[in-house]
Amino acid sequence: MKKLSVGIDVGGTFTKIGLVDAKGNVVHSLQIPTEPKKGPLNFVRRTVALLNGWSFGSVGLGLAGGVDARTGTLLFAPNLKGWTGFSFKKAFEKSLGVSVVVDNDANVAVWGGYAVALKKRPCTVVGVTLGTGIGGGLIIDGRLHRGATGSAGEIGHQVLELNGPRCHCGRRGCLEAYAGTYGIQRLARQFMRRPPSPLTPKAVADAARGGNRGARKVWDVVGARLGQGLANLILVLNPDAILLLGGVARAGSLVLDPVRRVFASQPFREPFKTVVLAAPSDRDWGVVGAALLSRERSSPVLGRLLVKC
Repeated sequence: MKKLSVGIDVGGTFTKIGLVDAKGNVVHSLQIPTEPKKGPLNFVRRTVALLNGWSFGSVGLGLAGGVDARTGTLLFAPNLKGWTGFSFKKAFEKSLGVSVVVDNDANVAVWGGYAVALKKRPCTVVGVTLGTGIGGGLIIDGRLHRGATGSAGEIGHQVLELNGPRCHCGRRGCLEAYAGTYGIQRLARQFMRRPPSPLTPKAVADAARGGNRGARKVWDVVGARLGQGLANLILVLNPDAILLLGGVARAGSLVLDPVRRVFASQPFREPFKTVVLAAPSDRDWGVVGAALLSRERSSPVLGRLLVKC
């Protein structure tokens, strides 16, 4: 097959497109407005036009919402209204004449981190995407696990506290309500006398590194809650590794140290002794993962060779 694949990470506002080699390096990239109001077919046509002249053997899409990976159909997406029921796999394959893989954006991002950062060495991995919301992906026996309805990996919506803060999903006390961007903003307003403006996770992290006590308190709470959620998953799945991706993970030790303290406090020691906590340098993991997943799916022989579990 051709050495390069295309990865497309579709968000509600912007879409990132990259040409990716077999090692996960992005050799060319661009960003376009998604413009969801114009409809999915318009999006496909605009994207296909941009790929004219590119040389590639497969295409992968990551969509922010529920996806039927078999048919490449979007099932639900709060930020892509009017796009549900549309088969992106069928539309892109008809236009491009290459194999196309479509999956949830968190799944493809986690696959990118698993393939590149972890080099597919662990067999069981819990991947978490930390950003505005919290998504996740599960790698079990070296393969993405989607569950009975394709909904596995909604890590951010496990409830940590029944009467906790309201989550954007409508429930209370979700992990996302503490460790997603809007949860961090809420905590910053609670603990910092003068929250930075604009109020971003990076700004709160910079303040914490500069010695601001309120900012450090924010990250202590975020890390403790994240550790609580991850500990739940470790006890259920007993993974080899935890993979943290996304902008919030850039806080580094500010968020990782309290996570490790939660792990160290667990009474059931065995599953926590060997689990690896990895937060690789941030990159466009959605683009990389979508491209690599499409490359593997378009070559079943390659896929079998890469899975060592």
